[in-house]
Amino acid sequence: MTVADLTVTGEQLRAAVGTFPSGVTVVTALTPSGEDVGLTVSAFSSLSLEPAMVVFSVDNASQSLPYLTVGQPLGISVLAADQGALAYQFSRRGVDRFDGVGTHRRGRGVAVLDGAAAWFAGEIVNAFPGGDHTILTVAVHDCGTHEDARPLLYQRGQVHDWV
Repeated sequence: MTVADLTVTGEQLRAAVGTFPSGVTVVTALTPSGEDVGLTVSAFSSLSLEPAMVVFSVDNASQSLPYLTVGQPLGISVLAADQGALAYQFSRRGVDRFDGVGTHRRGRGVAVLDGAAAWFAGEIVNAFPGGDHTILTVAVHDCGTHEDARPLLYQRGQVHDWV
């Protein structure tokens, strides 16, 4: 059997991977003109403690991907259990994703969402091709937590409260 004989469809992989719950984040950056851009990301993880780094991936078809370049400052907000509506709001196309959303500025002026369970501010260090996604590594310059907040979970295509 060769690698070419191993055929897994995207639907099969999504169903299998979807059983593994993950947190939900909103990644924010700035356009060259200084406007906020943001998107929902569930493929997020810690990468390194020394130096402090995290990693996430973005669909290559994302309209926000052109603003996520090496050297670009960004914010990452780990959504709290009561922020499920924000996960959907930041995943929609053709809307002002920041409409009605409270934010505060960190790092080099990037927005992080008020009420998030945790937040990170940093800078994109690397971008690697990863099939139909781009893998981005981030050097974390600042971070914090909201100790009383439970994180929002994503599993099988839906968001869930931490129980």
